[in-house]
Amino acid sequence: MAVIGIHDAHDAGAATASNGVVLGAINEERFTKKQNDVGFPHNSIRYLLDELKTADEEVEKVAIPWIGGSALFARVFPKLETKRRKLWRKEVQKPTRLRMNLTNLIFKMVQDQRPKALWSALGTGIGGNILGSKLRRLGIDRKLVFVEHHVAHAASAYYASGFKEALVITIDGAGDGVSGSVSIGENGNLRRINEFKASSSLGILYGAATIACDLRYSEDEGKLMSLAAYSYPNVEIKELEDISSYDEGRRQLVSRNYRKFEYLLAEYFKDHLLWKYNREAFAYAVQRHVEREVLKIVKQYLHETGVNKIAVAGGFFSNVIVNMLINEMPEVKDFFVFPQMGDGGIALGAAYYVDFMEHGKFNTKQIDSLYYGAEYSDDEIEQVLKKHAKSKKIEFEEVKDISSYVAEKIADENKIVLWFQGRMEYGPRALGNRSVLAMANDAENRDKINLIIKRRPYYQPFASSILEGSAKALLDPYPRNNKFMTVGYKVRPEHFGDLVAASHIDGTTRPQTVGNENPLYKELLEKVRKKAGIGGILNTSFNKHGMPIVMSPEDAMWTLMNTGAECLAMGSYFVNKAKA
Repeated sequence: MAVIGIHDAHDAGAATASNGVVLGAINEERFTKKQNDVGFPHNSIRYLLDELKTADEEVEKVAIPWIGGSALFARVFPKLETKRRKLWRKEVQKPTRLRMNLTNLIFKMVQDQRPKALWSALGTGIGGNILGSKLRRLGIDRKLVFVEHHVAHAASAYYASGFKEALVITIDGAGDGVSGSVSIGENGNLRRINEFKASSSLGILYGAATIACDLRYSEDEGKLMSLAAYSYPNVEIKELEDISSYDEGRRQLVSRNYRKFEYLLAEYFKDHLLWKYNREAFAYAVQRHVEREVLKIVKQYLHETGVNKIAVAGGFFSNVIVNMLINEMPEVKDFFVFPQMGDGGIALGAAYYVDFMEHGKFNTKQIDSLYYGAEYSDDEIEQVLKKHAKSKKIEFEEVKDISSYVAEKIADENKIVLWFQGRMEYGPRALGNRSVLAMANDAENRDKINLIIKRRPYYQPFASSILEGSAKALLDPYPRNNKFMTVGYKVRPEHFGDLVAASHIDGTTRPQTVGNENPLYKELLEKVRKKAGIGGILNTSFNKHGMPIVMSPEDAMWTLMNTGAECLAMGSYFVNKAKA
């Protein structure tokens, strides 16, 4: 019997788990083609129900990873949640200052969701009735189990880590009145020892700074992190401490600033700080501030609990530089970042949590892959290719040894290749099944990929895939493997040229270390190493700018035909655009 977790706000999705094992996980954006899609994940649920039927599993209970707050409003007024997402994505005009101040008053009253009992009753009562009705229309009539937002985040990190004992830390914007938590995981049980108020959120500080730099809230925070590396001269901005800082004596994030609505806080940054500093210097100051505050939290609880294996989740931990600093701490024996760390991953966290509560089965094996999504046979791929070939815009051939053929294209001909194989990855990172691949030792490849496909700003780097056997030679320090591109690593200066197209100006790269979890991709990397002498390549997600990662062969062909990309390896077939 399986538990299905359902997240029905922004970055909606669903996941299934049984006896500590993930059976499937997917986000709604892959079906709708709307990045970070909002609302009830009809398509994701249908897909997983089909998967469960094939595996002869039935749904036992439904786990809901958000009780009140934004999720309640999203369930009662779904159009408001959609409009909120459009505001974040700059698809609608931002509010007037008067509207921002009115919203800020509401945020100040309700952000911490006191009293908790009232919000819980509203969320499980009204929200439960709405969700139950929608689920019954899909043929699911099972008990709903509501899981507090940061419990779901903590569960995603802890159960995926495989650590029997762990210090589990979560930080995000806010959820169920909380912006972060500290828990102890022990033999499958999670015990919260502290939580941080939503009204003093580090995540909202970082998101508001992102808006202030004319970037998108809840989506472009990684760009702010990348921009910080371009600062000169470096500055410290003391005013940031008033917005959110960690008080070790009180064990609490504290705030002395009355601006709680992210857009009003962004206007404050523009009016009071950005006129004094350029964007790069401001980004640097914000990045350094959050690094200091998070490391205070980590160090305090490492020393107080004596637990030296750390697992983290929550959207804030998409910050690979903060993660790098934790990963390099000598006190840390092991470190795990849940790969789908934002709200897109809490459906799985909730499913994990309820599954353990029901069955008591704790899986001590850390997840080693995220290939939980759709897979397509060569017959299905061939049908799609034959249809497109009728237009005479493509040519394709079946290749017996696709890894050798593509290694030659990448290493010998310096081609940029779209790569579509096996089951689709879960989460925001391409991990060798839905990827754009190129040699990392040619700096021009970064610009080429930006021109023809990705359209990223100058300051945003691409990531790398590195063979586990090559990682220690290329990276230093290298305390442990990271299979999911969730942690930054410093490139050895003598090897920076080998990874220049997949590294940042600060000398770091965000690697996926590749082992036996993906045999075909590992084979490709090994063949590139034999040809070029480098055990790493540039790997970025297979999608056009502004679109989700591709799911199906049709998605792959659409991206090939609607970008400047020239070739695609899909299953056992190699596709070229026909020459004019």
